[in-house]
Amino acid sequence: MERRIKIIWLLSLTSMLLIGAGQGYWLWSHYQYTNEAYGREVLRQVSEAVVSYNTLRWQEPRPLGEQKAVQWYNTNVNWDNRTDSLTGQESTRIYLVQRLGAETQDTLTDFTPAQTGAAGVNVSRLLADSTVLCIDSVVLMGDKRQFERLNMMYLADLMRLELSHPFDLHPFDSIVAATLPDVTFSTRLTTTAADSLYQWEATLHSGGSLFRPLAQVVYPYNPLKRQLVEVDVRIPCHMLLLRMGGQLAGSLLMIALLAVCLFFQIKTILKQRRVDEMRRSFVSTMIHELKRPVQMLKMCLAYLSDPSLRADTKATDAVVDDSIVEVDNLSAYLQKLRDMTRADDERTPLSLRTFDFRPMAEKTLRQLHIPDHKLVTFETHFPPSLPVTADPMHLCNILSNLLENAVKYSGDSVHITVTCTLDGHRFTLAVADNGIGIPPAEQARVFDKFYRSVSLPDRSVPGIGLGLSYVKLLVEVHGGTVGLRSQPGQGTTVTVTIPQ
Repeated sequence: MERRIKIIWLLSLTSMLLIGAGQGYWLWSHYQYTNEAYGREVLRQVSEAVVSYNTLRWQEPRPLGEQKAVQWYNTNVNWDNRTDSLTGQESTRIYLVQRLGAETQDTLTDFTPAQTGAAGVNVSRLLADSTVLCIDSVVLMGDKRQFERLNMMYLADLMRLELSHPFDLHPFDSIVAATLPDVTFSTRLTTTAADSLYQWEATLHSGGSLFRPLAQVVYPYNPLKRQLVEVDVRIPCHMLLLRMGGQLAGSLLMIALLAVCLFFQIKTILKQRRVDEMRRSFVSTMIHELKRPVQMLKMCLAYLSDPSLRADTKATDAVVDDSIVEVDNLSAYLQKLRDMTRADDERTPLSLRTFDFRPMAEKTLRQLHIPDHKLVTFETHFPPSLPVTADPMHLCNILSNLLENAVKYSGDSVHITVTCTLDGHRFTLAVADNGIGIPPAEQARVFDKFYRSVSLPDRSVPGIGLGLSYVKLLVEVHGGTVGLRSQPGQGTTVTVTIPQ
């Protein structure tokens, strides 16, 4: 039994830990997913903020006047752009130019990528014109196909916009703050190295710690010049937890339910183990308790079987009386066992009727077996008439068990007070003694089946641990309650209340 209990405990705890670990891993993965989703939302909002800021910059007056972009494609240029010597290398050149004089400013045209001859324009001659001012230019080296997917005119417009209205963090921060009102962020402008790759689109980078995640958005506001704006957004942990609130609550609830189930399982196992121990103790005690009346009856029968001994009438009467007492004790034990067995099957029968309990109580007091070495005195408080509706036999058994306990767990001089009251629709029976008392730690367990106090001064006191549990059973069958008040060394009072 012990080994099986340990195995059950081990399996239960292992299952609980595995399920908890699985739920923790799932929550961690969902937390990461929610963090990434929030980061993508931050990327979208920052991108919208940059577009909104560019729109505001385009709406402002341009101090350089109307500017045009001329785009020129060449297939014969070297890496440093000084001579046309390396055949096979491809480049795209973008010039920002301005025609001096308002009357001719519309004569320039935006050119699409093509060879110079096919475009029908001599770019070198155009730039040599004294009325044309080259404001800025950029050369993109690399594979022609990667540039064909780009909107060069839009990129040139961004470069032109940066010349006329440089990117300013102060108004941009205001737009970001309006877009992300509930987060902390910081911004900065950076420029990548000239030999690095171009960044054409915004990118998102994750960082920070578990409970202080960070989303870094890098947006190329002027890609041709490798100019970037970096926005570091500190994602509040509570916002992520709120977004995954349903899943988090469900997981915690499931873990809590599993923990509660495990707790009650272990509690049930411990209770079953304790009941097992009490049953073993009960069997041992029961054998001892049944052995005593059987031995006494055997002695009495042996005495009565001797004709010479039967001649002493007085001695014979005493032997018969002792036999009757022992038979009554044996019958009482069997009655308790029978009723407790019926209680397990929920079949305890009741025969209710109204009767005067006072004569029955007085008879029970007179018939109570008192050991020869004890001096017992009784104090009773009964009303003249005590009509009670209950099962007479069960009510007498309740009083008899309480009196037996009062005598058994007391010293050599015992004073017992029995009080009966009938208050409206409630009958109350209280039995008080001046015995050894019950420690507070054990008072909640004395009504358990087969339980006997571990603090008994004399372990040889007979008993099978069914007295008070039997009383509780009979009282609850009547729909009543039983209470106990005790102090070690000062005695015990048991109060029974039965509704009428």
